[in-house]
Amino acid sequence: MPFVFHRNGKEIHNFDTAWKIACEKAGCPGRIFHDLRRTAVRNLERAGVPRSIAMKITGHRTEAIYRRYAIVNEADMAEGLGKLAGYLERRAGPAAPR
Repeated sequence: MPFVFHRNGKEIHNFDTAWKIACEKAGCPGRIFHDLRRTAVRNLERAGVPRSIAMKITGHRTEAIYRRYAIVNEADMAEGLGKLAGYLERRAGPAAPR
């Protein structure tokens, strides 16, 4: 049986240790494997993938748990407000001359 995570085709017996060593060698110590899922959710949200599809991709069964991974930062909020402003400007149409 092939392994997703292996060392030269052989099973890794202690994934946590292997992950820690891999992160240190990659120059990003302190990462946890679960960070990948959080990053995936954030990227799916930013890409505009519908939440129902994103949840199928990430394996989240409830929206409440999915939302715990959908971390929003200041840049996300600024982008959202920019989109809202653009929408409101388009909806208002050209300004009337004075």
